Amino acid sequence: MKSLIAITLAVLILNGCAHSFMRGTVAMKMDKKTAHVCLGNNDVKVGDKIDFFHNLCSGANAGGKEEAGDVRSCEMKILGTGTVTKLLNAHYSEVKTDSNFKLTEGTMVQKRR
Repeated sequence: MKSLIAITLAVLILNGCAHSFMRGTVAMKMDKKTAHVCLGNNDVKVGDKIDFFHNLCSGANAGGKEEAGDVRSCEMKILGTGTVTKLLNAHYSEVKTDSNFKLTEGTMVQKRR
């Protein structure tokens, strides 16, 4: 009985740390404002809002080998937003951007909460 309680408690704690949002990338740019993204019909629905972002890292030798006293930090910088316009299949959907930014393949996307 004690082991069942311990397992249940461990599962609840680990679930509390899990992310509750979906992330993917721009797989293929269709035009300046439209792209196919790696978020499928199990992840999003038509009309869902999407954030486009990239990681902005700073500090000495950012991206290189860490040295003594090297202070680095990374943060997600939102580039703009978009809306899911079409579900393509279980893995991809089409998104149209709502704002002006340079849309590129590989840009990260996240379903807005």
